[in-house]
Order: sequence, then C-alpha cells, then structure tokens
Amino acid sequence: MELEDSEGANSTSSDLVCTMELEDSEGANSTSSGVRRNLSPETPTGRKQRKRKLKGPHITAEDSELWKNCDKWEAKTKEIVEAVLKKLEETNSNNPNEENLLLNLKKKVQQLKEKCLRENIYVGVFGQTGAGKSTLLNAVFKEKSLLPTSSSGACTSAIIKVQSYEGRKFKAEIEFLSEQDWNNELKLLVELCGKEDSDDEVDDEDDKEVEMAKNKLQTVYGSSGPEKSYEELIKMNIYQHIPKSGKKLLREDNAEELSRKLDPYIRSQPCQTSKIYWPIVKSISVYIPNCQILPEGVVLIDFPGSGDTNKTRDEMWKKNLMNCSSVWIVSAIFRAVNEKIVHEIFGTSIKSATNGGRCHDVAFICTKTDDIEEQEYAREYRLTNEEMNLTDDDLLEYDRKRKQYCIRHRNIHVKKTMKKQYEEKWTKLMTKESTQLEFSKDDLCVYTVSAKQYWKLEHEHKGPSNNFAETTEISSLRKHIIDLYLKERKKVVNIYVSEVWGMLLLLISLNQNKQNEILKSRFNTINKEFHMSLEAFNEHLEDICKRLQDHLKQGVQEAEKKCGKVIQQQIERPGGRNYQGFHKTLKAICRNDGVFNSATFGPIDINHDLSKPLHQKIDHFCESTLQFNKGRRNSMKGRFNSIKLSLTNIIDEPLPTKSTAENSWVWKCRKDFMKTEINGLFYDLTKQITERKQHFYNAPNLSVQCSMKPAYKEAAQKKGAGVLPFMKKILKDHVEQKHEEFFKDARDSAMEQFNDMKEKLKKEIHGRMTITLELGFSQWSGHNPLPDFRNEFDQINLIWDEVKDLSDTD
Repeated sequence: MELEDSEGANSTSSDLVCTMELEDSEGANSTSSGVRRNLSPETPTGRKQRKRKLKGPHITAEDSELWKNCDKWEAKTKEIVEAVLKKLEETNSNNPNEENLLLNLKKKVQQLKEKCLRENIYVGVFGQTGAGKSTLLNAVFKEKSLLPTSSSGACTSAIIKVQSYEGRKFKAEIEFLSEQDWNNELKLLVELCGKEDSDDEVDDEDDKEVEMAKNKLQTVYGSSGPEKSYEELIKMNIYQHIPKSGKKLLREDNAEELSRKLDPYIRSQPCQTSKIYWPIVKSISVYIPNCQILPEGVVLIDFPGSGDTNKTRDEMWKKNLMNCSSVWIVSAIFRAVNEKIVHEIFGTSIKSATNGGRCHDVAFICTKTDDIEEQEYAREYRLTNEEMNLTDDDLLEYDRKRKQYCIRHRNIHVKKTMKKQYEEKWTKLMTKESTQLEFSKDDLCVYTVSAKQYWKLEHEHKGPSNNFAETTEISSLRKHIIDLYLKERKKVVNIYVSEVWGMLLLLISLNQNKQNEILKSRFNTINKEFHMSLEAFNEHLEDICKRLQDHLKQGVQEAEKKCGKVIQQQIERPGGRNYQGFHKTLKAICRNDGVFNSATFGPIDINHDLSKPLHQKIDHFCESTLQFNKGRRNSMKGRFNSIKLSLTNIIDEPLPTKSTAENSWVWKCRKDFMKTEINGLFYDLTKQITERKQHFYNAPNLSVQCSMKPAYKEAAQKKGAGVLPFMKKILKDHVEQKHEEFFKDARDSAMEQFNDMKEKLKKEIHGRMTITLELGFSQWSGHNPLPDFRNEFDQINLIWDEVKDLSDTD
C-alpha cells in the first residue's frame, strides 16, 4: 500500500514494511500521486513522535498498520485451520466413540475453514441531482474521471456501486432489467405518452410525468418512440443488443476510458452519437484496481432517488438501503440547511435503514463549498475588513483572503446550524413513543467539502498550511470510512482468531490418554445451567413474540380507522384545476402496483401509507427489542449478554482443591474453548437477527400491496376520456370493502416472518450449544492417538496475543 505523509516526512510502520497512502486532513499530498517508498521499522518512541506531527483527521500510520495486520492475521489463521483440517482428515479410528468424535471435530474445523470474514460494508450516498454525488465519489476514491459528471442530460435511475478490488484493470459490470421487467415498464411509459384517454385539461403535474416518459422512449427507441404503440415498440426488439446473461462487463486500463464507455449507460448527452441504454439499466458496479485509498470490501452506493417507475429497480433500491451500515446525505452547501429532501431522507430512509436494516452511522455532507459570492456573503453577515484581517496595503491578496475567510465562516456556520437542526430532530424522534435509534446525536457528523478545491490542491501539491484546506474535507470522509471499516474488521478478526485458538486448546487437551473424571462431574452442572438458560431464552422469545402481536393488533386498529382518509389523500392530489390531468399519474401508480416516483410529488407509495400504522408499531418494537448497538436489559442484546454471563460464570467456577495439575490444565483448555464458542455463537446470532429482521419489517407493506393488486390492475385498465373518477372509485371502494381483511393479512404476514426468525434462533442456539458442550467435555479413549497439534497451537497463540485486546466483542 502506498504511504503518503502529510508533512512530507518519512513515516514508518512498526514490524511491517508498509506501503499505504497516507494523506493529510486537508486532502493535500506532499509527494506526487503514485510515488511509492519503502518504510523501515520504527521504535515506539519514534511512532509516538510521528503521531504527534500528523495532526488532523487523516488515515494514520496506526490505521494503516492495523488494516494490514488484520489481513495478515486472517490469512495466517486460515492457513492454520487448513493444516489442522488436513491432519484430522488423515486420522482414522476403528473405535465407534472415537469415530463419532472425530467426525464432529472435522465438521467444526471445516466450518471454521469456510467461515466468511469479508462481508462488504455499504455506505449509501443520497442527494438530489446536481448535489455533486458523482464528483464527491470520484474525489473520495482519488479518481477524477471515474464516474461521468454533468449537470445536463438525463441521469440513470440505476444504483451505482463503487469499490476497490485486487485486479489490474478498471472494470464495470452493467446489469440490465430483464426483458419482461422492461416490457412492463414500457406499457406504463406508452400510456403516459398516450392521448386516447386524455382529459380536456392537463395540469403541469401530468406534463412532467409525460416529459419523463417521452425522454425514456426517445432515448431507447429514437425521436419517434413516443409516437409509436406498445406493439410497434416491442417489434423493434431492443434486447437483441443486450447480452443473454443480462450483464455486460467493461474493462479498461484507465478510469477516463472506462468513464467514456460508461456514459451511455448512465446519462444522455446532447452530442452523443452512440446507442444510449440508461433507461434499461438496473445497476452498475464499478471496480477500481489496486486502490490504496479505501479497503476492498467498502462499497459506496450512489442512490439515484427514493423509488422509480420500475418495480424491480424500486425493490433493489430498498434492499440496498437495508444493507447500508452508513448513510451519507449530500447537498450543495448553499441549500443544505433548508433543503427539503435532506429532512425527508433523515426522517424516512434513516428509520428504514436502522430499524429494518443495519445502519448505525449518519453523515451530512455539504458540497461545493468554494461556490460563493464573497462580497455578497460578507455584506449579508456584516463581516468587516478588520474581522477578516484585510488591509488596503495588500490589494493583490485582498480578494483571495476575503474569499478564504467567507468560505471558512460559512462552513462553520452551516456545520453548527445543521448539527443543531438534526440534534433537535434526533431528540424529537427519541422522545416520540420512546423511540431509540442505533446511533446517538453525537454520532451525527457534518462535513463541508469542495471536490474542485481538492483536485486543485492535488494538482499543485500544496501542504496543509494552505488556507483553502478546510473546504476540502475529502480526507476526513476517507478517515470516517476507515474508522467504520476497522471497527467491524477488528471485531470479526477477534472473534475468528479466538474460535480457532479455542479449538486448538480443545484438540491438544484431547490427547490425555486416561479418562478425566473431573470432566464428567462438571458436565452435569454446566449442562443443567445451559438448559435453564435456554428455557429462559425461549420464554423471552415467546414474550417478545406476544409483545409484537399486541403492537400489530393496535396497528391494525389504527390502520382500519385511517385507511379511508389515507386513500382519499392519495387519489385527490392537489395541483390541476378540479384535479384534471392527474389521471396519468394515478394510472402510473396503479400500473406500478401502488408505487411511483412522481416528477412533481416525489416518491408515492400507497401501500406504505396504508400500512404505516403497522410500520410505526414495528419501528417501536425494533427500537426497544432488536437493537444491538444500544440495547437495554429487556432487549435481545440484553438477553444475549445475560445468557453469556450466566454460562461464563458457571464455567469459571474453580475446580475442587483436590484436583490434580493435569486436571486443572485440561479443564482450563476446555473452558477457554467453550467461552470462545459462546462468544462466537452470540456474535453470529446478532448478525442473523440483523439480516433477517428486514423480512418481517417489510412484510406489512408487501402484504398490503398484494391485497391491493386486483384494484390496481382494474384501475390501470380503464381507458378513454374522463377515466379519473372511475379509477378513484375502484381504489376507494376496494379499501372500504376489503380493509379489515388485508390489514389482518398484513399483521399475520409480519408475525409469520418473525416466528420463522424466532424458530431459527431457537434451533441455532440449541444446536450450537449442544455441540459446544459435547466437544468441550469429550474424551479421547487413546486407542489411536490424535495428531500432534502443538505447532499449530503455538502459531495461533502468538496471533491471539496480538488480537485479543483489539475489540470489545459485546
């Protein structure tokens, strides 16, 4: 990895030759991009002195060393597991008891071999078109020409993912909508452009929807596309140019060439002559080779907007949001404080990402900080020349210094204002129905960023003393990501190394040839405690299951009361005279099963609005029960900690004083094995709950959508002038007649998903703990000795000594 010192000094790394890029907090480099230099080991004193010199939020040498060490520890531990498994595979036994134990040992080590330690960490990037998201991502990855950027032309509805990988070429994988999905959307686009069912009056709202539809049809089928019928467009068979796999891979030696080839899949350009595909693109994954900026496995996702005309893309949008560990909300600094979408994202998407997903980190990013009319700004905030340290003697530097001061002043002002706004919003969310979020108000970060100034400093190789420095907090964002990555990486490596260390303790203790009586006596005590804890845990699961059922029952009652008003609000959108012209938008909503991203009203989701009372109850349930960053005593995390503490305490009870030294040694090996297994088990259970909870979190919305489909289908088929009242009546009547049935179905669907998760948890904890106790108290009869694992144990013991203090795995 390439190491770049913000002070220009030769930074070094302890014990390892490290080549990682190290940038100062202002994004400035003291050496040319791409320069590498070897680093020699340094003393602890030298490391402390260097650390004091490297001021500000940057990727420190300590981060670099830890990043590299985690990879080293994982690789070496995997090698040890491979060696252990090979020895066990070569071991045979004719004794039935030994054979069964050997089989369980092989199975356990095989699971350790196959365990995945490299799950991606997703960072979701949100913001309106023109906020500078693509420019920001290019700067974060230090690739100026990677993603096409432009304020003109239509932009894709596809999700764009950017990450590093261990390859030699820049590459992009483009995934297209299936032909069936596109044909379904095509019907909607043709209807939006159609004239056969137009009312006499059309309002601006429908004009925007028609313009959007025409743009897509012209892009894919040419200028005459909007005039053609659905059948005529189908006959053009655009999918003959799409790979049968539904994916296309682009590879290039440099970012500029890849960006040029990506252009038709991302946007329309005024002078573009090549075939344009962006309307039929589902997602784009961009891979940067040998990137030394961010670790492999960190994926930044550019979200184009909350919802889309196409159901498949909308589902992918929601799924990716649920997977985000961090969310960035991006807005140009001159409208960040008052921008409506920023508030909407914080109030809606964040709730879904935390309660239904795994988000525990939020950052607000104000872009384009260098875009300022300094004279106007100074007048507005009454900034005097004295305050800005300006003198008439310094005319050459006057304008530059004034601009610098105004930029700094605005950055500080916006940061304070946004921080205050969202602390208040956070407090309001926390006090409403005893809400608890996975992050605290202190975790809300605000960054002020100028990608333009960052590239200027990169080009000029200016040091951190440059006065424009605080406008380029690109390196601060990288540091933010690195901290997020290392926090999770440390925990994963800690758990894995501990499990392998514990397994080897078990293996070396098994070669005691005589029967160990102390193990027999301890088994009964601990097994009894385990079953008591398991019974208490099962009772807890049933209790929270009943609690969820009660919550959902209340949600059903509230949904039944509000559904009439909700559907009325959805079908009577304000805008045109006497609501004329809304029929095309309503038809688009119905054609898309209740979900549509309106050019005027933004995302519309009738299903979510109808099921909102149930969602609110599930939100409250998730916040109080299924959070793990800030869990309380009665939460799932609290229960896990209680079981772990109970089992660990009973395992740690001292042996009888008459125990031999050999018995004590064997028991120490076994109890350490069991404690590492217990830690690993509850860490895995926490991950499983985080992954599975989104299924019951989304269940009410999906169930209501399914129940509403007959009405959507019937309303979408209405044609001719004056169809709007008929469409409204169909939807309204369906809700009035069927609401009791489908809200109860929504409740039952959510409960079914939760019960499925509950039963899997019971099965997992019982199965894993049973095997742990069986192995922990197993004895090898000695008919055939086990292989000698002392060499592997010595190796893992050295790694464990370095890893064990890395992280608090609770």
